[in-house]
Amino acid sequence: MQDHRKKILDAGLTILREQGLAGLTQPRIAAKTGLRQSHLTYYYPTRADLLTAVTRAAIDAQLAGARSLTKGIESAAQAAAKMATAATRRENTRVLAALNQAADQEPAVRALFNELLDGFVHELSTLLGKLKLSPTQTRIDLLHGLLVGLSIIDLATGRRNGRARAKAALDLAFDLLSGDKS
Repeated sequence: MQDHRKKILDAGLTILREQGLAGLTQPRIAAKTGLRQSHLTYYYPTRADLLTAVTRAAIDAQLAGARSLTKGIESAAQAAAKMATAATRRENTRVLAALNQAADQEPAVRALFNELLDGFVHELSTLLGKLKLSPTQTRIDLLHGLLVGLSIIDLATGRRNGRARAKAALDLAFDLLSGDKS
């Protein structure tokens, strides 16, 4: 029974990464897992139940990725490079955009999305502390907003050299933060 749940959640995450929220349907997940839709609804009776479970799995994966990203960073240049790479991972951005859209539509997902936000804020705070930059709310919001914006722009435009452009913007942000005494 646990194997079926894992297969369903893995299929849901794959669909979110590839197609976003619009692709996350019970028939698509059933087809991807090889289960009949009636079996899928045994584990997750409604789309909202399925969406909440996939959201939980997506958030766990996103937070693990954020922790992995910040681990081992010792300089602003290294942080900018790793964050630029993360900003140009379109499958992750697609998941975050889908979760954002779902949070707007489903109160249960909104609560989980806030948990994701809290986790990202914690990781950014830890990162700023490692870099000896005071982790104020404003600095955290600046980095978070920049990272989200760069990610969405890269996903939406598919522009060439997106990683280099993201790194340049993040390098500038860290330079400004290191000179800012507020």
